[in-house]
Amino acid sequence: MDTQTIDPQIIDNSAEDAANLSPGPTIFYKESDFLSFFKEIQPLLPAHYEELCVTKDYPLDPNYESYVRMAKAGLLRCITCRTNEKLIGYIVFVVQPHLHYKSCKTAFEDIYYLVPEYRKGRIGLKLFQYAEHVLKNNGVNRIILHTKIHLDNSRLFEHLGYQHTDKLYTKLL
Repeated sequence: MDTQTIDPQIIDNSAEDAANLSPGPTIFYKESDFLSFFKEIQPLLPAHYEELCVTKDYPLDPNYESYVRMAKAGLLRCITCRTNEKLIGYIVFVVQPHLHYKSCKTAFEDIYYLVPEYRKGRIGLKLFQYAEHVLKNNGVNRIILHTKIHLDNSRLFEHLGYQHTDKLYTKLL
């Protein structure tokens, strides 16, 4: 899938992003097909796991077969952030009617990550804005995001207009 037409304020690769990075690479955002994206994500997964996995009781071992099945069924949306074609960030959503509200097409965020050296400026903000644009253009009515307690992105989500609605707990058995 190619980069979609988007409001220039969202995808603007202006001096604001470039000023916060050296030497000022061009940043762009696009929707990627999962079947090609999942090979490209491999080098970023270990750093993503180390930084964000709270319970290292289980090794990093994505169930790619399930992802491929969901992608073939049209349930996945992969939004990427790149500089000079190099993948530097991504958000993966599972999109389907909500189980409790079947008339509400919902995008459930599965994972998101931005390489740490690109977390300056508004690159992450624009990645989420672009994702919203793509999802809305694909008929999504609701987005559900989560954040880690130790790397809390609540301020970003609230800035984007999201409401804090739930708390999530885990327990190893």
